[in-house]
Amino acid sequence: MSTQAKYFINKVNKLFVCALIFFFFFILAPSAHASIVLKLVVVNPSDALAQTMPVKVYLPKEAKPEDVIDRGDLEIGYDTQQGSYYVYGEYELEPSEILEREVELQDIWVIPVKELESLRQETEKINNLLKNTEFADRINFIYNTIIGKLDRIEESQKTPKANPEDHISQYRSHIKLIESIKTDLAVARSMLNKARPLSTASVWKLMVFTLIFLGILGTSFYFIWSKQVKTLEAEGPPKIKPAEEPEAPQEEPKEEKEEEEKGEDDIEDIIRGE
Repeated sequence: MSTQAKYFINKVNKLFVCALIFFFFFILAPSAHASIVLKLVVVNPSDALAQTMPVKVYLPKEAKPEDVIDRGDLEIGYDTQQGSYYVYGEYELEPSEILEREVELQDIWVIPVKELESLRQETEKINNLLKNTEFADRINFIYNTIIGKLDRIEESQKTPKANPEDHISQYRSHIKLIESIKTDLAVARSMLNKARPLSTASVWKLMVFTLIFLGILGTSFYFIWSKQVKTLEAEGPPKIKPAEEPEAPQEEPKEEKEEEEKGEDDIEDIIRGE
C-alpha cells in the first residue's frame, strides 16, 4: 500500500472516530442526579492495520476543570479560540479494536433550589410592599409573570432529560428565564424606590423636628403674652372719664336787661308823646 493511500485511510479513520466520539458524547444519559457521565467510544475501522488514534472532545462551555470528577487517562486542555475546555488523548488500537473512555462531570446544569427560593421570596416581598400603592396593577402583572417562570423552571427540573444534550439545553433555557426574572425584579425595585415609605429613623427625625418646632412656637407665644401682661400692669387700670353734666342756661347780664327794659320804656314814651 502506498504512503498516500495509508495517509488517506488514516484521515478517513480519524474522521470516523471523531464522528463516533461526537455521537456518544451527546446521547448518553446522566448516570446519577449529581453527576453526568460522558462516554467516548473510539473504533479502529481497519480490520488489518493497527493505528494510533487521537481523541479530542470539547466539554460544554459551562464546564471547568474543577467540575471534572473523573477523566481517566485523558488530559484537559483549553482552546482560546473556542473559549472552552476539552479532553484529549492518543491510543494505539489494534485492527477493529473498540476503546471506551468515560468523563464524569459534576452536574452544574441545574439552577440551585436556593437561588429559585431567594428570587421567589424577593418577589413576594416587593409585591407586598407595592400592592397598596399607585403601582399595584403593574406589580401584580410582574409578580404573576415572575412566579410563572419560577414554577416552570422548578417543574422542568423535576423531570430529568434522557441525555446530556437535552439536559444542558434545558439548563441554558432556564438561564435565560432567570435573566428575564432579574430584569423584571430590577423594574419592580425601581418602583419600590419611587414608592418607598419613610424609614423608622426618618419618622423619628420628623417627630422630633415637629416637637422642637411646636416647643419653639409655644415658647414664643408665652414670652409675647408675658410681655403684654407686664406692660398692662405697669400702666395701671384704665382711667374712666366722669359723665359730663348738662350746662345750665346762662343768665343775661343785668345791665343789658335793664337797657332792654329802658329801651322798651322810651319807645312807649315816644308813642304817648311825652
